[in-house]
Amino acid sequence: MKKRRVFIVGDSLFAETLSPLLANSRSIQVVGSAPTSEAAVRLLGDCHPDAVIVAGEDAMSATAFGRLLIAYPDLPVICADLSRDNVQVITSQRIGTRTSDLVSAVEGLPRRR
Repeated sequence: MKKRRVFIVGDSLFAETLSPLLANSRSIQVVGSAPTSEAAVRLLGDCHPDAVIVAGEDAMSATAFGRLLIAYPDLPVICADLSRDNVQVITSQRIGTRTSDLVSAVEGLPRRR
């Protein structure tokens, strides 16, 4: 089984704890970490992760993952916060400018409950 490469962003105790916890996983390899999204953007090019985990109290804020999505639009960002009981996966998908491309993107979205 090929390990999935993740990069952790955050300066919380939760972020610090994630690295050793995920290191024990057979399916995940932590390839780096940074305290802020600004620092992460500078380091991600060398790490080539499969996903970024933004961990901490401000994990759900737009500024925490917006910079990452702009710099690496094909990189999934997983927002995790201990004060919430869920994890949010955010991806950016580039589409063409034709109306048919936009329609296809909307049709491909998961149904809301």
